[in-house]
Amino acid sequence: YLDYLAAYKINKFHWHLTDDQGWRIEIKSHPKLTEVGAYRAIKPGQVYSEDKTINGQYGGYYTQEDIKEVVAYAQKLHIDIVPEIEMPGHAQAALAAYPELACTAGSFDVWTEWGVSENVYCPKEETFHFLEDVLDEVMELFPSQYIHIGGDEAPKTRWKSCDYCQELIKREGLKDEHELQSYFIRRIEKYLNAKGRSIIGWDEILEGGLAPNATVMSWTGQEGAIHAAKQGNDAIMTPVSHMYFDYYQGNAQTEPLAFNAEVRLDKVYSFNPIPKELSAEEAKHILGPQANVWTERIQDFDHVEFMIFPRLFALSEVGWGTSNPDKYNDFEKRAIHHLEYLEAEGINYSKALFEVTGKTYADGGENYYKLEVKNPKLTIRYTIDGSSPNVTSTLYSAPILIDKTMEVKSASFDGAQQKSTVLTQEFLKSKSTGKVITLENGPSAPYLANGASSLVDGIFGHPYSFKSDWLGFNGTDLVAIIDLGQHQNISEVRMNTLDFTESWIHRPQSVIIYMSQDGKQFKEIAKLNKEQINAMGGTLQLNFPKQKAKFVKVVVENVGKIPNGYPGAGYDAWLFVDELTVQ
Repeated sequence: YLDYLAAYKINKFHWHLTDDQGWRIEIKSHPKLTEVGAYRAIKPGQVYSEDKTINGQYGGYYTQEDIKEVVAYAQKLHIDIVPEIEMPGHAQAALAAYPELACTAGSFDVWTEWGVSENVYCPKEETFHFLEDVLDEVMELFPSQYIHIGGDEAPKTRWKSCDYCQELIKREGLKDEHELQSYFIRRIEKYLNAKGRSIIGWDEILEGGLAPNATVMSWTGQEGAIHAAKQGNDAIMTPVSHMYFDYYQGNAQTEPLAFNAEVRLDKVYSFNPIPKELSAEEAKHILGPQANVWTERIQDFDHVEFMIFPRLFALSEVGWGTSNPDKYNDFEKRAIHHLEYLEAEGINYSKALFEVTGKTYADGGENYYKLEVKNPKLTIRYTIDGSSPNVTSTLYSAPILIDKTMEVKSASFDGAQQKSTVLTQEFLKSKSTGKVITLENGPSAPYLANGASSLVDGIFGHPYSFKSDWLGFNGTDLVAIIDLGQHQNISEVRMNTLDFTESWIHRPQSVIIYMSQDGKQFKEIAKLNKEQINAMGGTLQLNFPKQKAKFVKVVVENVGKIPNGYPGAGYDAWLFVDELTVQ
């Protein structure tokens, strides 16, 4: 990884070493951090690297000798490593090892969930002594001027109910828990400054007042960096909109599992790390861009390579100020040429630049599937018999008629050479496909897909790409009426739903099916309760005695507020639904 950074003139490596889900650096003065904090229970349904599963637990850590080796190697490549030790939040792995550092009594487990734990460090003297011990050893290992102290996503729930915290707020004349976080960060900064080091923190360290010499790493957007620069603090640009390399860089249907959003190559290349809101003098405080490769869904180094290439090409030019979004096509040609080098070296990379994209549309009462490839030099070949396309498969020349249940597989070719991965799209022809559908409540941005018609286009949404064919409803229900065009015999309604509680997405509370002859008077025909929905999983199926009707009404009830014990508890839950099929 460091070799790749050096090859493209990236001179900083930010190493995220602690979190709720694991403590990954040996601290000799506090051995339980790795004895306990480096391993978590295996949770069913999550993906794990087999070589990191030990005695029924998932985990591991870097020894201090490992770290010395990596730091020395980076120095030879003129790369500074910036270590990150999270505080006051993202601390549950540490609290599992040393529960006395929490605000509440009792034991903790290393967290097995995604998202953010409410268990944070308690700002008592014992905690600061512990963190100073940890940071002393970190500074011995890392010569970097900067030490990243996290500071992000630190819930204040525990502090609000903590007598010690409330007394500390009064004693220090603080306004609230946000200023208590600022107090926490300032104490750590003062300690590190006295050792000749500087701190970096995620943009939440702005809450309650920024520490005097802190550098802000702006991830939620660009506003944090702008605010910091205007008041004379340095900042690093790593907005989630352009710089998160754990996101898909192509069609989720053709790429390995990633986080449920897209940051494509052109989006990275378009990024200007110097906001237009800053004056020339203020802009000097922007140290540069950084791209983040979070690995919750990345299980091996082959996958790491896939996520960074070819986006690393764009990051290099953005960072060194040679990018020109107006000439993106020229950059893309250079990138494609350079992919030949990666190919020759056996380096994995995303083939999104060559991908085939498909979309459906209705015309004259029929549904069609249109395929496209961005590169005009490439051709598309496809099959409908379940086989993978090759150079002898049907050459695509016109939209494909979807007149039956079928599976279309397609790929792009340069002569006889296949350039893209295979795009597989299933179509289900039902009595609702292509029919008129109306919604009582509109879906929430940005999860609008192609509007209501997405629910009856015969296409199943990819479960890990929420923006493809899914409709998302935040705190509201899906209420849809399908006009079948004529009276038909009906005995089944099916739909797909999602359950990603780490992203605040919950399966429905209930599903009710109604029938009508005139679109005005509806009669309830079938219903699923929460228990039945959970037992069925993603695809919900309601069967009932054969009915004749012209209109079908589907009510999918949102769970409402997210229950306690789940990420985002108390906020509106998301409901995601795709493809209502009537048979």
